[in-house]
Amino acid sequence: MEDQSEFSTSGYIPPIWFLALCSAVGVVGLTVLTPILPLVRDDLNVSSDAVQQMFSGYLLALALGQLIWGPLSDRYGRRPILISGAVLFVIGAAGVTLFSDIQWLIASRVLQGFGAAACMATARAMVNDVFARTEAARQMSTISMVLSVAPALSLVFAGWLAETAGWKSTMLILMVAGVILLLSAWLVSRETNQNKLDSINLKSTGVAYLGVIKKPLFVFWTLASGLQVGVFFCLNSFLAYQYHRNGYSASEFGLWFALTPLFYLFGNTFNRSWFVHKGIELAALIGCGLSLIASIAMLVTQSLGFTHALSLALPCCLFGFANGIIIANTTVGAISAAGEHRGTGTGVVGAWQMATGGIAGALIIALGGDQQFWIAAGVTIVMSAISVVSMVFIYQRR
Repeated sequence: MEDQSEFSTSGYIPPIWFLALCSAVGVVGLTVLTPILPLVRDDLNVSSDAVQQMFSGYLLALALGQLIWGPLSDRYGRRPILISGAVLFVIGAAGVTLFSDIQWLIASRVLQGFGAAACMATARAMVNDVFARTEAARQMSTISMVLSVAPALSLVFAGWLAETAGWKSTMLILMVAGVILLLSAWLVSRETNQNKLDSINLKSTGVAYLGVIKKPLFVFWTLASGLQVGVFFCLNSFLAYQYHRNGYSASEFGLWFALTPLFYLFGNTFNRSWFVHKGIELAALIGCGLSLIASIAMLVTQSLGFTHALSLALPCCLFGFANGIIIANTTVGAISAAGEHRGTGTGVVGAWQMATGGIAGALIIALGGDQQFWIAAGVTIVMSAISVVSMVFIYQRR
């Protein structure tokens, strides 16, 4: 095992499993809901739009929360923000398990997403606190490799558990995950921000945000990263309906869609061992190209009338592999381009990643993407195409 300390810019290196856990809770908070969306709609006798608000509300809270928590972690440190987020996540998870009214469920999900935002933002900032740019990309890939297992398992067990014990039982997964995160944050984490800001106010926060978004490289790195994460969350919001139309149950969908994060693991493995050494710009450009091919393949197979699960699962596998190459590189590229305001930068990156998924997912359902697959697939194709253009811009200026 390599000596990580030679890459570190700080005396303390957070355990990789802990950083992965901080990021995993946010993603698991989405994926456990993915297989059961039709079940929730039918059980509560509400519309697809209402159920989508449980998904989109969580995502948007995850997005806006990171804009708030990022600067706060620059001022007060990573550890207190992380612990605060874990507490809110647990409270929100408890609300989801207790309430049955759709409005209260949405509110609990929003609180839960706000807490998860703190955990995800501080985890990324910690990586950039303690590692130099290239090594940060490698460590981010390692975290993503570990992280990919959690969504896969949650997809498989959420569908099965919902069919055997009701969809409410899947929400207990989130409460357990939140309690584990809170205990781990309290016992394991130490402060990594050695250069806290002296003060923070609306003016200084605005100046920090203006400073990072005025940097073209930061903007295009963030654009590509957010759109690719957004495509994944869009798949979570509409694929269950297409599998259902093709004759597959919630548990069967969970099993097939779980291949996507597993191939994300393979993509991260290749990224860590090979792609990152070719330069993070080239690696991310190749990944965005593969993602575009995957989105087009999904539209083609369904337009031709294929109904076997592989007609969706194989393009999703290619997309997962591509995202394994893209996300670590684009995230590190964006945060490193933010300069001294890394916490602010990670907040913007995380917010854009979540916002694209929430907004695009809601747009897809509003346009009828849960009923007409070509609408949903068309939106993901456009998002992937824009990410390719963004990476071409970056690659030409590497």
